[in-house]
Amino acid sequence: MSISSLLIEEKKAMLYVEEARKKAEEILKEARAEADKILKEVSDEEKIKEILEQYERELQREAEKIVERYRREAELVKSVPDELLEKASDMIVREVIDHKFRGGRGA
Repeated sequence: MSISSLLIEEKKAMLYVEEARKKAEEILKEARAEADKILKEVSDEEKIKEILEQYERELQREAEKIVERYRREAELVKSVPDELLEKASDMIVREVIDHKFRGGRGA
């Protein structure tokens, strides 16, 4: 082989190497973009999960407050003597009947 042939082969080899380097850079660039996308999705998913957990804790606290309020109200109702509740019930029934049959506008 002559020197000119060797130089041509070296030039070809350098072009192949350059092309391979460009391809490798392109593949790395795509891989980094995909990795960044995956990391963002994971990060977003973790953030959403954290927000949902916080919301769940707030809802749980609110539910506990509501249950406690109704428990106290139930205790109040339980503390009213049965005869008093019966009298109140009778009064309500009489008022409804009076209203309905004495000129009140019924349904």
